[in-house]
Amino acid sequence: MTRSPHPVPPRGVLLVHGAWHTGHAWDGVAAGLRARGVTVAVAELHRGSLAADKAAAETALDQLSEGGPAVACGHSYGGAVITGLPPHKVGHLVYLAAMMPDRGETALGLLAGAPPTDLRSSMIGGPAGTTTIDPEAAGRLFHAQLDTEERARHTAGLVPQTMAPGHQPTTDAAWHHRPSTYVVCTEDRVVHPDLQRRFATRATRTVTWHSDHGAFASHEDETIDLLHRLATASHLAPTR
Repeated sequence: MTRSPHPVPPRGVLLVHGAWHTGHAWDGVAAGLRARGVTVAVAELHRGSLAADKAAAETALDQLSEGGPAVACGHSYGGAVITGLPPHKVGHLVYLAAMMPDRGETALGLLAGAPPTDLRSSMIGGPAGTTTIDPEAAGRLFHAQLDTEERARHTAGLVPQTMAPGHQPTTDAAWHHRPSTYVVCTEDRVVHPDLQRRFATRATRTVTWHSDHGAFASHEDETIDLLHRLATASHLAPTR
């Protein structure tokens, strides 16, 4: 097959954060991708329901008009959000230590059916169905592989999380229609690696990193490299 003499323009990348986080969790990854010429949109969730979070992610996705369907990357709960995106707007789905539900499944239901992690003991109940993460536990829970200063910087940005979205079922699963990469993080203390390996059987391709839950920080360069490769690939359908 004759290759085009012209380089493939970068597709945009949508970044979707997980529970208790905000879009600032992606600051380093977003800056790294932009430095390589990739357009980036960052979703801000905490809209009160899974449907509202998906709508917020789709609004951010619509900012990416260059290069055709975008690469959508979800971390943790953000995986449930990208799963509900319209398939025709997505070129590739990336699940970074993320929930990857099928139709009818809920994020919290999937966690409850997996081996326990340190997450439940680190959660503190709050008003109106919210939770926070124990400040003493947050660093080792999310960012065990960072040094003390970086760990503190990331955990300082955590916010209360409304738990309702975790109980709400997925109504459609874009990974049935679009190619996907699952990144298994073997040192994760939030989403058990065994559950991640189950999700990985649903994906087109699997990558394994010896990472804590916050791979966007501890494996920032690897995250940038992965998303950049997908955003600049001549096609978005890697083989298993």
